[in-house]
Amino acid sequence: MNEEELVRRMKEGDKPSFDLLYDQYRNMALRTAYLITGSYQDSEDAVQDTFVKVFLHCRELKNESGFKSWMMQILVRTAYKAGRKKGRETPVEEITDQADLPTERSSLEQILVKEEARILSEAVRALPVKQRTVVVLFYYQECTVSEIARILGCREGTVKSRLHMARERLRRSLGEDLGMAERMRNRISG
Repeated sequence: MNEEELVRRMKEGDKPSFDLLYDQYRNMALRTAYLITGSYQDSEDAVQDTFVKVFLHCRELKNESGFKSWMMQILVRTAYKAGRKKGRETPVEEITDQADLPTERSSLEQILVKEEARILSEAVRALPVKQRTVVVLFYYQECTVSEIARILGCREGTVKSRLHMARERLRRSLGEDLGMAERMRNRISG
């Protein structure tokens, strides 16, 4: 069954269709919310609140093919609120640490890759929330500029501007840290 059919059935009150959509989008939503809020607990709360809102307001969705964008709009707004309400906390586990690293890498190389991922994650979390959200949607969720504009309810030019400013900030903040990691890697392999 395709997504549009699941959405149509969910709008008719079919709970199993909602469950299938939840299973399909939960992990993506959790990663997105985490990258916006910076807190695993806040991201779980935001995802749960998002899907409650999706179920309660699904009849308001006019076009079944626009489900993902509509759900992401709700998620981004909910994650903004969750992040502002509770503030930031240092998560126990980084989501990037849970990524599977290829087994053919040496232990030292795996450590360096994890360190680079940690540095990048910290740099993204340090961005202002509007820039961070655009970076998360563009790079982590691979949304197009027009999809991001629709999700955030702003113009494409605004998205492009936020992306540009975020890239500049990341370039400045990462230059030193990632340069150091690259020099370490070169020493080890050379």
